[in-house]
Amino acid sequence: MGAAPLKESLAAALITLSRWQPDQAFYDPLCGSGTLPLEAGLQSLRVAPGLFRERFGFETWLDYDDDLWEGLITDAEEQQQEELAAFIGGSDRNPNVLIQAHSNAQKCGIEHLVKFLQNELANVEAPADSGILLCNPPYGERLGKDTDLGAFYKLLGNVLKQRFKGWTAYVLSGNKALSSNIGLKSASRTPVYNGALLCQLMKYELY
Repeated sequence: MGAAPLKESLAAALITLSRWQPDQAFYDPLCGSGTLPLEAGLQSLRVAPGLFRERFGFETWLDYDDDLWEGLITDAEEQQQEELAAFIGGSDRNPNVLIQAHSNAQKCGIEHLVKFLQNELANVEAPADSGILLCNPPYGERLGKDTDLGAFYKLLGNVLKQRFKGWTAYVLSGNKALSSNIGLKSASRTPVYNGALLCQLMKYELY
């Protein structure tokens, strides 16, 4: 994981809130260790949550039915898809954290499907004509205290406005002052907790 990783459960919730569908492109320009694109990839392929776990607590219950459980696992595996219906990927400026993203993708078994690229935010281009962009930029709690995050958020807003026309963007932020630097009017703001920190998931319709 990276320095400020996003929990898989929160990533899944954010994707659900974005109403992304597998036939839409999905992109995270600040992907870090890849949690959001990988969660989208697993959802697109209909990989059941928890399928990678070796054991669950309920397997110790007195009335646990091993045959029933094995049948459910088989059913879940039979529903899986082999190919993505649309582009899913992310980028990050840090090559070391992208090594982690590739490693995580390999552990998920989807390293050949989800695309990760090293790229500065200023150089990001939309990978498709339309889709869902979802990102979790630093907001000064664990990352970015010594950098000019206001300028970074302004750059993010400019990239969204200039290069992602036709997309819908979602930005998770725990700092209202910073998010105002994006310079775009949000279509909606949904309160979301990232751990104990109250954040907002801001939606931007890009025309």
